[in-house]
Amino acid sequence: MSQENDSQAKVRKPFRRRTILIAVGVALLVSLICFILLAVLPRPKGPFFEAPLRSLLTGLGLLGVACPPLIVGALLKKRAEASPYFEEAFIRAGFNLFGLVCLIVGLTCMGLSIYALIKRLLGSG
Repeated sequence: MSQENDSQAKVRKPFRRRTILIAVGVALLVSLICFILLAVLPRPKGPFFEAPLRSLLTGLGLLGVACPPLIVGALLKKRAEASPYFEEAFIRAGFNLFGLVCLIVGLTCMGLSIYALIKRLLGSG
């Protein structure tokens, strides 16, 4: 009986709410700043993918948007370990899918900005 109580105590540890809220707040603040800067910057004369600053800001903004759903998905995973119901798994999958899509697109934008910078430095543009 004590072994069952020990496993439940391990699963039900409280989260560090302040740390989680700070991480989510910083991620959303970074994404908000990046998207505001994107709105203020003048439009590029050439293709969008050849403007490294815009691609970098878009990538950082999307990475900031990706963090909160991934954190919520991880928290739901810890919470659902002791639950016999499966609905939380569907909700968690939705959060994780949205977060992963934003993460992949953000990393792609950052990769394109690095590519544009290298292309400019080599002078083949």
